[in-house]
Amino acid sequence: MKRTKNKHSHYNKASFTRLKTSYVHLKWTLLASVLVLVVSSCKKYLDIVPDNIATIDQAFDLRASAKKYLFSCYSYLPMANGGGFDNAGNVNHTIIASRETCTPNPGISPMDGFQALINMTYGLQSSGSPVANYWDGENGGTPLFGGIRDCNIFLANIDRVPDITIDEKAQWTAEVKFLKAYYHFFLMRMYGPVPVMRKNIEVSADVDAVKVKREPVDTVVNYIVQLLDEATPDLPLMVSNQVEELGRATKTMALAVKAQTLVLAASPLFNGNADYAGFKDKEGQQLINATYDAKKWQKAADACKAAIDMAKSVGNQLFYFTKPFDIPYISPATQTCMNIRGAITESWNPETIWGAANRTWSNVLQSMGCPRHDLNGNNAALLAANINTCESFYTKNGVPIDEDFSWDYANRYTALKTIPRSDSSILKPNYVTSSFNVDRELRFYADLAFDGSSFFTTGRTDEKNLMYINTMWGSVSANSASRASFTGYWPKKLVNYKNSGTTTLSYVWPTIRLSELYLMYAESLNEVEGPSNKVYQWVDSVRTRAGLKGVVESWQNFSRQPNKPASKDGLRSIIQQETMNEFMFEGNNFWNERRWKRLDLMNRPITAWDYQQNTPQTFYRLKTIYTPSDTYRDYLTPIKQYNLFVNHNLVQNPLW
Repeated sequence: MKRTKNKHSHYNKASFTRLKTSYVHLKWTLLASVLVLVVSSCKKYLDIVPDNIATIDQAFDLRASAKKYLFSCYSYLPMANGGGFDNAGNVNHTIIASRETCTPNPGISPMDGFQALINMTYGLQSSGSPVANYWDGENGGTPLFGGIRDCNIFLANIDRVPDITIDEKAQWTAEVKFLKAYYHFFLMRMYGPVPVMRKNIEVSADVDAVKVKREPVDTVVNYIVQLLDEATPDLPLMVSNQVEELGRATKTMALAVKAQTLVLAASPLFNGNADYAGFKDKEGQQLINATYDAKKWQKAADACKAAIDMAKSVGNQLFYFTKPFDIPYISPATQTCMNIRGAITESWNPETIWGAANRTWSNVLQSMGCPRHDLNGNNAALLAANINTCESFYTKNGVPIDEDFSWDYANRYTALKTIPRSDSSILKPNYVTSSFNVDRELRFYADLAFDGSSFFTTGRTDEKNLMYINTMWGSVSANSASRASFTGYWPKKLVNYKNSGTTTLSYVWPTIRLSELYLMYAESLNEVEGPSNKVYQWVDSVRTRAGLKGVVESWQNFSRQPNKPASKDGLRSIIQQETMNEFMFEGNNFWNERRWKRLDLMNRPITAWDYQQNTPQTFYRLKTIYTPSDTYRDYLTPIKQYNLFVNHNLVQNPLW
């Protein structure tokens, strides 16, 4: 089964299929079985005699064909943090499997491609046939070892291209080193210790040579950083041709991925993790360091600051929504909500460090995440937001709901409230709703659509005539179990406001945003030196854009724990929750929960309102749909068991 090609991307491999296939069809059946270093995700391995090696030589005889090979190296890019379908039909698991969003049960997905991800949500990952298998390129995963192999082919041959300038060769080489580093990073983030593919294994290598071993995480990290350091000087500050080159590697992207790599390396998962003290290879080598090293956080902080400085030097800044001329007025609340939504859905906005140009957020998933609000609407409206994860959003005072002494936490699910007219920009006036929905921070209202909430969208942008969602059973938004949110909430944040009930506009997915660098820098600084104004300022920058006061002011004025920001542990908790709220539904939190070793977050039950009811008194009854039972096993993804069968040097991740 071959990967579907993205017909809308200039990074697609359509024009290069014959060339690449001819190289893959070499006589190295066992090597292919061990690493699955193939371009497609075919389940049979090919053993054609290598009688056409000259074809690869021809790929680098001319600049034009070498450039095609460069773009083929880009074509393996996963959907990064985003979860769902791209225009090529590839999927990524991080939003669905984080349980921030969900659909009702295994087996009822309206799309076959979604089913495996849904099964993963409900604890059905397996080592026999792993979901989102990026090691082999199966079950929604891209074959990243195949991508690394193509990068190595490019690097080994680029010097032979005759009609290319010195500067262009240097840039292309740097781009491929960046991609090679990123593919190793993505694999490490999923699997932990992985084989480092410094060069391709020769076709003539003996059987033992192809049976590669997993290398310690610290070794993998050092190699990723080495590649990025080599690449950065020759990458451009910005792309020169925005029509053709947006999405190609830049200095800022390389520094941002280096920051991500070193923050991950410094985090509890890979830095002094006693859970994996017995995780060793067949020769007894420790694969994840069980001894904590505080110096790793300093390296991470330095990398984050370097990435921020570079980003600012080229004009990156936090996104603020600019009102179009045809909208006469928007309220401050709507402005803030659009700041938050637009940071995701406005393609190439100034907050975007890396936009996935070859992976546009698909119409299908936007359709699933948007409630029907029109009798003629055709959106699926099935993707639900888990109520339990929505507890993470603060109150309007900028502190957690269980800490705010002015907010009724004990009765949040049982009390009903009538919405005051003063909240009309975000909630329907004089409407009865759950106390859970009232007096929350504006990210709650920007990210979620629910009964009585406003929906700023095409044709309904007039503050005097806003659209409000009705999810009571039998309404337009809930007249079919297959076209409704079974929790009562949809991830509105992911929906482009320019959509209509019948049309959906794709957008470029922001793989890395500037706000992520801010919060990673704050996290790293806190681990290095503890709370200080230097740490607060980066968190407060993100909070200000979300309409909140600073950390210290908010906790002193409204929290039952007013001194929480003054301790390292307290500020760590604040930064983690700020990160969760800022990146809700974007996929980042799937990785963050694991690198922080936060089983408490991973095991939050999936909860829902009694959505097939038509009165507030019956609708707002909380139900538990599924209670996860993840363990430290689930911090890492299993390697497909077949790979261990054909390569006795590989070891499986713990407890898989």
